[in-house]
Amino acid sequence: MKTLLIATLILCSAVTAVAQLPNPNAEGVSAGHHIFRAKDVDVANKFWTTLGGEPAALATIKLMKFPGVLLFISAPRGTTPAAPAQPTPGNHGTTVEFITFRVKDLKASLANWKAAGIEPMKEYKEVTLLSPDDVQVRIIEDKSLSVPIASDGLVMNAANVAEVSAWYSKWFGAKLGRSGADTIGEIPGARIVFHETKDPIAPLKGHSLALLGFEVKDLPAFVKKYQDAGGKFDGAGTIATSAAANLSVIQLTDPWGTSIEVSQGLAAVK
Repeated sequence: MKTLLIATLILCSAVTAVAQLPNPNAEGVSAGHHIFRAKDVDVANKFWTTLGGEPAALATIKLMKFPGVLLFISAPRGTTPAAPAQPTPGNHGTTVEFITFRVKDLKASLANWKAAGIEPMKEYKEVTLLSPDDVQVRIIEDKSLSVPIASDGLVMNAANVAEVSAWYSKWFGAKLGRSGADTIGEIPGARIVFHETKDPIAPLKGHSLALLGFEVKDLPAFVKKYQDAGGKFDGAGTIATSAAANLSVIQLTDPWGTSIEVSQGLAAVK
């Protein structure tokens, strides 16, 4: 099954310049895009614009760009005018508990967001916002930033942190370290905090944060290596390619239910 990203790009003759992904690690991998399913795309885009994202157009679909990440937002699959989109569950309790951003001035950011009707969730001590589609967005202050807001990474729920972090190290070159009690996986463009929990963990499929994206320098080589090791890809398991966009993607699901899109070509998007 072709992904939303490729299915849309096949319709266009040129790609709108949106952002640049960070340089890849030694394994040729960088992070930098998330795919969302939104009940109301305009409402979702307004939320991300208020946070500091810049709207852009990619064929017929809107997207958001932040330093370090692209957000692809669409209605759930199968939506038609006769059958409007229904709400999809948020990411609380899934394999990805939070996506995280850094801001240069937390006090000023909170004031701006409050004026627009966005206030932190009361359930957490850490500053956490809730998108219109119930995606939890954690905010961290970083006064060293040269921009008002930038992507930071995500927090992943895991029953066995050592096992999950080792998988991301093996396949995406995550450089593992520790921060207090947490295991951290550093991939250019994403700081993954692996959070161990005994609570039930739901897969991403069917939720509003639908897929995490990783960019590779050589997608056919990645596919061969993964298949040679016994890995399976989603759907037909074939690479979907848009010649017009010079972009190829394939989807897989990690052993714990995180839906992932692996791409080659987004690094050229500016």
